[in-house]
Amino acid sequence: MRLTPEKVQRIAERLSDELAERGLLEYRPPDGQRVGEARTLRIRAIAAALSADLAIEDEIDAEVEQILDSYSRTLRGTERDVLFRKHKEEVARRRRYTL
Repeated sequence: MRLTPEKVQRIAERLSDELAERGLLEYRPPDGQRVGEARTLRIRAIAAALSADLAIEDEIDAEVEQILDSYSRTLRGTERDVLFRKHKEEVARRRRYTL
């Protein structure tokens, strides 16, 4: 994963707080649960969703690396970058994943 778990956590916190501040996120804590606990659970859920999404993209990147490694000649610089992007879009489309 390109982001550390701590970075994902911070992104989840900011996303949750920003959406709540703009009135785009509504969360009612279950009975007996304090608001702070509800925020923690909400942030955990957002972080889990972000991590799962990043894991899928990592799988796609690994598949693309295998494809590029199978080329008979060595790819360098810009050519590798262009082919990486092209194959990544193709693999993502095949998996019905939006980049």
